[in-house]
Amino acid sequence: MELQLGLSLPTYNFIENFDLNNGGFEPKDQMLGSKPWISCEDGNYLDNKRSFEVAFEKNIKDAPQELPLLLWSGQPNDEDDWDGEKKISRSINKNDEEENQVVGWPPIKSWRKKVLHHQHQAGHVVNSIRMATAGNYEYGTGSNSKYVKVKMEGVAITRKIDLRLYNSYQTLTKSLISMFAKCKNLEKDAARYSLTYQDKDGDWLVAGDVPWQTFMESVQRLKIVRNAVLQPASPSLTLPSCVCFVMGVLSFCFFVFWVSQVGFGQQTTDPNEVDALNKLIDYWNLRDKLNINDDPCIQNATWTNEKANPRVACDCGGNTCHITHLKIYALDISGEIPSELFVLKELMDLNLGQNVLNGSIPAEIEQLSNMQYLSLGINNFTGPVPPELGNLTKLIVLSFSSNNFVGPLPASLGKLTSLQELYIDSSGVSGPIPQEFANLKSLQILWASDNQFTGKLPDFFGTLTELRTLRLQGTLLEGPIPNSFSALNKLEDLRIGDLSGEDSSLEFMQNQKTLSILILRNCLLSGKMPDQLGEFSKLQELDLSFNKLTGQIPESFQDLVSLQYLYLGSNNLNGQLPANILGPNIIAIDVSFNSLSGSLPQNFAKAGLSMNVVGTSIDANNLQDKKASGMLQCLQADFKCSNKVPSKSFSVKCGGTGQTSASGVEYEGDFESMGSASLYTSSENLWAVSNTGNFISNPNGPQYIAETGSQITGTLDSELYKTARISPSSLRYYGLGLKNGIYSVELHFAEIGMVDSHSWKALGRRIFDIYIQGERVLKDFNIKEAAGGSKKALIKTFETNVTNTIMDIHFFWAGKGTCCIPYQSTYGPLVSAIHVSRASDAAGSSKRDKKRIGKLIGISVACVAGIVIISSVFYLWWIKEDSPKHKRIYTDSPRKRSMPRT
Repeated sequence: MELQLGLSLPTYNFIENFDLNNGGFEPKDQMLGSKPWISCEDGNYLDNKRSFEVAFEKNIKDAPQELPLLLWSGQPNDEDDWDGEKKISRSINKNDEEENQVVGWPPIKSWRKKVLHHQHQAGHVVNSIRMATAGNYEYGTGSNSKYVKVKMEGVAITRKIDLRLYNSYQTLTKSLISMFAKCKNLEKDAARYSLTYQDKDGDWLVAGDVPWQTFMESVQRLKIVRNAVLQPASPSLTLPSCVCFVMGVLSFCFFVFWVSQVGFGQQTTDPNEVDALNKLIDYWNLRDKLNINDDPCIQNATWTNEKANPRVACDCGGNTCHITHLKIYALDISGEIPSELFVLKELMDLNLGQNVLNGSIPAEIEQLSNMQYLSLGINNFTGPVPPELGNLTKLIVLSFSSNNFVGPLPASLGKLTSLQELYIDSSGVSGPIPQEFANLKSLQILWASDNQFTGKLPDFFGTLTELRTLRLQGTLLEGPIPNSFSALNKLEDLRIGDLSGEDSSLEFMQNQKTLSILILRNCLLSGKMPDQLGEFSKLQELDLSFNKLTGQIPESFQDLVSLQYLYLGSNNLNGQLPANILGPNIIAIDVSFNSLSGSLPQNFAKAGLSMNVVGTSIDANNLQDKKASGMLQCLQADFKCSNKVPSKSFSVKCGGTGQTSASGVEYEGDFESMGSASLYTSSENLWAVSNTGNFISNPNGPQYIAETGSQITGTLDSELYKTARISPSSLRYYGLGLKNGIYSVELHFAEIGMVDSHSWKALGRRIFDIYIQGERVLKDFNIKEAAGGSKKALIKTFETNVTNTIMDIHFFWAGKGTCCIPYQSTYGPLVSAIHVSRASDAAGSSKRDKKRIGKLIGISVACVAGIVIISSVFYLWWIKEDSPKHKRIYTDSPRKRSMPRT
């Protein structure tokens, strides 16, 4: 414990000779004669130990009441007091015997004894002590004292004073001057000192910079420090050489205040940006989500968190803060982009994705020259893509996918040489891909599917050697795939589809061994599959379906140990399946509609495997019902079929249980769980269904049935439309064992995967094609658009001719439509129900015509029998007529194609 001391003031008025304003202190000779309590001979302090008598022997005339010497009042460093009792000070009587025997400083033993002695004589003092012991020490809470330590730089002894004895900084300063004046030669070693205090938070501050009342509530201890650097801006304690100093309160106060303002003051945000931000908040009705009443760049505000939405973040590196990040994501804000957005010129990251913003993108967007991440995807923007985007040369990521832009891509985008990711799928742009895109050497990801691009597939793509992901499906681009693509050896995901024009080959597939997804579907690929594909050890999905590939499946495919999905359907492949083609991770394999033969591969019955061999000569009796296998062979070209007991209709409730419609049609249930390459045949072998493809990014896993609990409008059979079959690629229904003839095909639809609202979730577009008997009957079919909204019933009716006892109804995704609205993997064909019924018997139409004519003749003869009899002899004699000729009705249909061409 540091011992705390208080001394009575001398009779001489030190303050008279101490000018706070001038900072001077002119000692008088008579003051020196007052013998302060510390000896300073030869300018050295505390050189010799002093007795108690030396320190207090001087009898000052008319001295005021003595200040306490020893002070305990529950303040810090009282922890070595005994029994938890707090001590109270008393004045010293120099005649006490014990004190005269004490040499040195401090006289601890004598004071403790006197305190104990006086505790028995002063009950009111004990009561005060108990109040202090209870913890009531704070200023203004009932205690009559507020004791704090006072330490002076260069003096070994710490003192403690009662601040309740003072009512201002001035009276406190006078007392401290008197307390620390202690040298004979006061004219030597003049110095300035400042008074500092420690507040409740442990921070050291300069006294005088807060009101006295605030100071009294927060002060914990005092310290007088030498101010060796700063010249006082206000009065400080100045003592001559051997005079200990009290502080220059105001001088150091102004200095610390200035430092605090410069070093620790809160920076403010550009007021123009604050005003613009608030206008944006009001314009987009975000005040309930982003109610910024203060500076938006306040540290640790809720809206600055990276996960916050809306989010506002700033850069306060300079004297002024600037807004650099603005995210308003998936909050359904609407309207055009207001001009206030372009006041935020320091923006680096702007995310306005998944809203319903409309209008065109203003050319003023080029003012955001520091932009690095710009997302405008999934909105309702229209008009051309502004060429001014090309001036944002710091862009790293740019997205304006899923919008309604028109016209070509601006060539100026080729100036974005720092661009690494570009998302423009389903954006509505058209025309050739600009040659200037060859400058995008840093590009790693390009999503460009579902656009009206025309011309040849650009050869310069082969120079973008940093590409890791390239998606170009559902466009109007023409082949062939350039051989320059062989240089893209960093590719991990390559998806090209639906090319027209010239055939392509797989010769460019040489060094892309980092590929995990390779989809070249419906690309007019011809020739053989190269053996080196078996070296792509990271390949997980390979889709080469709906092409013109020939030859056998390479034996090297059995080395694709990571392969999970293999789609080779609708090609011209022959031979047999490699015996070990089913690798350890295989989930689905589709080789349908090829000229393959032989047996099923080993382990074809492994758990979790789905396999489709329909339309081939592979012995699939162990894979499906023998009777169904025989019927499905009728799908092979030039395979003639007949049925002794033919059917004349079939009806399917796609994705749900069986039910009867209001018109009496009985729909058979189709609720079997299907895989990524599956075939299911109905219990009575009247129909079958096959699915090919997998939703790669579906967060809910493989699902091929959609359902809703909402009411379907526009029909008396709402339940019929509440479930549907869906597919990511190819969905086929087959009518089996049908009697040859003309049939009516009713296809029932209702869009139950997308919504009608003013939300971004209503911006999705499902687009697919429909083929019946190999002929495309609907191209770019959009259920929601055709029905006038989602959850509205729609029936499409067609006629077709069955000539080989089987009907093929094919729903085919050609890469068009949005992919991810309102959820990931929301695309591809969807059908609610199918009803097929016989319209006529084309093969027997000539015979029926003869019977009809005979009946008409019989009726005529019966009506005019008398006339005929009377005139028969005369008629036969004069005219001889031949029997009537019958019109032959053509019953054959055009040769059915086994695969669609788009």
